[in-house]
Amino acid sequence: MNGNAQDPSAAVEVLDNSARPAGCRSVPVLAEGELGHYPEFAAFFAATFDLDRAPLEAPGLLRVGGERYYELVFVGRSGRPFPAGVEVGALVAGVEPLDAAQADRDLWAILTWLVAGVGGDWTVEALHETGRIYRIPAARPPT
Repeated sequence: MNGNAQDPSAAVEVLDNSARPAGCRSVPVLAEGELGHYPEFAAFFAATFDLDRAPLEAPGLLRVGGERYYELVFVGRSGRPFPAGVEVGALVAGVEPLDAAQADRDLWAILTWLVAGVGGDWTVEALHETGRIYRIPAARPPT
């Protein structure tokens, strides 16, 4: 998928774990412990990352904006369908600081990608309207 200022989800690319950059550490940026509230999200992650076949493989890997990497660690809980939750970590080189503003924009792109992928009752337009209502800085289109 190629980047597009109007569609942040276009900047998100699913990668094979062999593309994970070396010398990076994972910095937690988002955790959702209850995917069961919306089974469509869990189903999207399972299909996208082949979790039904290989639930214990390495974390999912995304590239955002062509140069920033994020891992998705899928969480299981007894008695709940897998994945029960997801943790998103920014992969940051060495001991460099995390650019929090960029990570927020990237998370918005990841959420847009997720909602676009889930579809159905979930729409990118509704997500963006929610971002506008709550005045989420990362949800604003670039000027």
